[in-house]
Amino acid sequence: LLTWCAVRAAAATSSSPTVAYRAGGAAMDELSEYELQRLEHIRRNHEMLVRLGLVDPTPAAPQQKAPRKPRTKLPPVPPESLRRSSRVRDLKPEYTKETIDQFGDDLDRQAARRSPAKKRPRPEEEDADEAALRREIDASTVAFLTEAREAMSRYLTSADGAAPATADAWREEAVRRWGSLVGGGAGAPARDWEAFVTTRLSKPPPPSPEPLLQEWYAADMWQLLCCCVLMSRVSSWETKHRCISAFFAAYPTPSAFQAEVVQRGQVDALRGLVNSLGLFDDRLKSLLAITTAFLLPAEGGDAFAVDLKKREQGGHKIHGIGEFGWHSWLIFCRDMGATLKASDEALKSFCRWRAKRHKLATAEGAAAGEAAEAAADD
Repeated sequence: LLTWCAVRAAAATSSSPTVAYRAGGAAMDELSEYELQRLEHIRRNHEMLVRLGLVDPTPAAPQQKAPRKPRTKLPPVPPESLRRSSRVRDLKPEYTKETIDQFGDDLDRQAARRSPAKKRPRPEEEDADEAALRREIDASTVAFLTEAREAMSRYLTSADGAAPATADAWREEAVRRWGSLVGGGAGAPARDWEAFVTTRLSKPPPPSPEPLLQEWYAADMWQLLCCCVLMSRVSSWETKHRCISAFFAAYPTPSAFQAEVVQRGQVDALRGLVNSLGLFDDRLKSLLAITTAFLLPAEGGDAFAVDLKKREQGGHKIHGIGEFGWHSWLIFCRDMGATLKASDEALKSFCRWRAKRHKLATAEGAAAGEAAEAAADD
């Protein structure tokens, strides 16, 4: 599957608005803007998996088609045979009026036996083909997200994906995922690294049939919260996609953002990436607050949480994270969408889908349990 994604992600890097490609035996003539954005997200997620050492950075290249055999050239036609006109060649006609009439009757009979000519597809049929292609793309997207999240759920510091056994191993896990500045970096006070890591690991729900933008970043809490801040109050999907993708390309981890923007003061570089979203100063304050809360826990505990209650009141409010960001965190990082009463329309739609899926899974589990009990009784 990752090879499949790499083939398509290579097409997404083209500067052309439409890209032609062929892979896996199925041909696609053009990629729409929607498809290019999906492929860019796949490429970004694949890069994260490579950075964490979870997948091969150089997937196998797709199989190439066999080269065509050269055509055999026909021998040249003698010049005399090119003079096909009987008049020019001074020959008598080889047909009569009866021959012509007989030939016309034969043509009429052949035309009557022929099947009607194929009609051009109607507009609604073309729309159906496009819809089927989009469903195929979405299904492939869901398959990729599912596999990527399964890979992200494994611990990085052990060969079998098991949880670390020591405090040093837990800290190494944190550094590999979020960079060297976690917990304040080298020389920082001792921390409960197990609580630090486990409360920052995302537990995303299954990908929906038509993934929302947040679902591409649901496997990493810091990225999900930053995504919510950057996409808020922006109507253009293309602008959101372009700016958010550029942001995470420049700052793949909270440590990278902390080092470049906070420690080195490279704010202008950040402005050039996301200024099209508007409200730059407000978004910058929110990004700084999210990164600080994620990397440098407040006194009193190393666990991470998000809510709307102020810290002086015992809550975990983060500047810039309102109801939309909080609900997105609960839905996509804590898999609470089946029971959450969201207010945003897109989140409402996802919660309805999640509730139906959860109900169906519960019913199937109960039926399987009853069947197992019946088999045991027999």
